Formats: sequence, structure tokens, C-alpha cells
Amino acid sequence: MSERVLIYGATGFVGSEIARLAARQGLAPVLSGRSEEALRRLGEELGLEHRIARLDDPVVLDRALEGVGVLLNCAGPFRYTYRPLVAACLRAGAHYLDITGEIDVFEGIASFGDAAEERGLMLLPGAGFDVVPTDCLALHLRHRLPHATRLTIAIRPRGPAGAPPGTLRTAIEILPRGILIRRDGRIIRVPTRAVTQVEDFGEGPVPAVRFTWGDIFTAYYSTGIPNIETYLVIPSFARRLLPLMGVVGPVLRAPGVSSFLKARVSGGSTPEERARSSTHIVARVEDDSGNRAAARLHGPEAGVVWTAAAALTAVRVTLAGNAVPGFQTPGRAFGPDFGLDIAGVTREDLD
Repeated sequence: MSERVLIYGATGFVGSEIARLAARQGLAPVLSGRSEEALRRLGEELGLEHRIARLDDPVVLDRALEGVGVLLNCAGPFRYTYRPLVAACLRAGAHYLDITGEIDVFEGIASFGDAAEERGLMLLPGAGFDVVPTDCLALHLRHRLPHATRLTIAIRPRGPAGAPPGTLRTAIEILPRGILIRRDGRIIRVPTRAVTQVEDFGEGPVPAVRFTWGDIFTAYYSTGIPNIETYLVIPSFARRLLPLMGVVGPVLRAPGVSSFLKARVSGGSTPEERARSSTHIVARVEDDSGNRAAARLHGPEAGVVWTAAAALTAVRVTLAGNAVPGFQTPGRAFGPDFGLDIAGVTREDLD
């Protein structure tokens, strides 16, 4: 297998940071995307090759993947980009990774699993913050409590760094779909309201609100636990606004409204803001006999720093020949301890 990696969406906010980190780590990735001018500038800055690739042209995509062993897709919303890129990887014989957290994307990529396994290729979506840390933490707890039937995961971002622009644009599309949980193995939609769970992330109890994370899909695939809920700590004013989603949701689904809002997303955190930010996770499992296990995971800012480090760690492991053919999750592919060597990441089991 070729030891070259291609980063698609390399000129985006997160993609460009991943490209810069990859260059510093000596991976020498090929930069790819749709904008010739932006790719040329970034390529000159980093001293890297760039290749134009339009998603609607399979011939151009195949040319871009020549000599590439791993494709890392950083272009979201991923529901618009994964299908042609996965198909191109299957044709080119390249492993596919991305940094999505979108449940419908996980489901769509899983449908290519048999074809990938036949070709000896790995499809690994969710190689960023969502879902590497949470997926591996869930599997760690599954090993501690093998007969667990319930899993909850709660996330608390701390510090001034907000979500990356691409994440915000994806959220604008996802929020109108409501809250998803897994019950008895099935993903179901539940009313959008401020269902809270108090968690201690290491500095005392705080309320976390039920929120949809990609783990609703991936944690079930990794652990087999049939009942899963995910939570997020958000400001109190935002918790008070959640009941209004029943009214706002249909408005966001109206033609043009979503596009209007996404077009006005701009900016993104600075390196200084990310350096002063951190992310904390609490996960809990329980079995039908009332036995329980819990653990915390602490790490850097999630949207850029943790995502970039996790994605490139997955790339290096894959290039080293440790890919597992077929559709995979981070935990299934690399084990529960994957990512613990990332700077600033620590895990603690709770009694």
C-alpha cells in the first residue's frame, strides 16, 4: 500500500489546521479540494503537492487518488461529500477516513462495508473528536462491565474556543431533525426538550442536556450496548431555548432558511483561544443487575486540536498496516486505549 495520504477539504478551517499539523509531523500529505487558488496558496505555504478534485467528476477523483494509500476527508457537511469519495477509494484501493459526527453519514458509509471488506479496505468515519475519544471510552467501559445494557456519554467543553465554522453549519442542518437516542438497539427520535442529567466532570456537579452525538450510532456498533443517550453541557440560556426547537425546527427546514444561516457562519477560534480551552467527558454504563462502571476522559480543545491529533494518529496507524477491512469505528479498529497518547489526554476510572 502507498504511504501517501490525501487530505480532501484541506483548505477548510479544520482541514487546513490538520494539513499544517501533518506537515509538521512529516507526513507530507497531498492537499486536495475544489479551489485551485486556495490549494495553491496552502501548498506553497507548506511545501506540499496539491491536486484539484471535483466530487461530480469520477475521472478527476480517480486521478487525484493515484498513488494514495489513505484519504482523509475533512470537507463537511459530510452528507454531501462522503459518497463520491468512498466510491473513489474503492476504485483506487485506498482506505477512507473522515472526521464526521453525522449519524446519517455513519449509516451511509456502513452500507459500503461489504464492498470495502472484499477489497481489503477500511472505511473509518468519525476519526476526529467525534467520535474517537467517546467511542474508545465507551468500549473501555464495555470491557469493565461486559453485560452492560445502558450507556450515557456527557461532554463538557471549557474555555473561549467555540465550535469550528463547519461544525456550526452542520448543526444548522441537524438541529431541526430533533434529538435521537438508542432504545433496545433502535435509533428513535424523542421530543426536543431540556432533559438534563447532572454529571461531575472533575470540578463538581453540573447539568448536561440530552443532545444528539454520533455515538448514538457508533457506540452501539463498537459495544453492542442497546440503550444509549448522549449529553452536552451548554449555557443556561441555551437550555431554556431548547423547548422552542419544536417551533424553530420547521422554520429551519423551510427552503432557503438553512442556506441563509449557513452563509452567515464565519470566523472560528484562534490558536490562543484553543490553547486556553479543554474538553471533558464522563461516560457511564449499567447492566440489568444494577452493576455500574464509569470513567472520565480529559483532553484539549475538541473541534480543532483534539480532532486533528486523533485523525492524524488514525492515519499513521492505518499507513503502518493496521487497518481493519470493512466499515469500522475507532474503538473497533484500534481498541479502547487508542488516542491516549495524544498530548493532554488522560483517562480515569471512577468507583
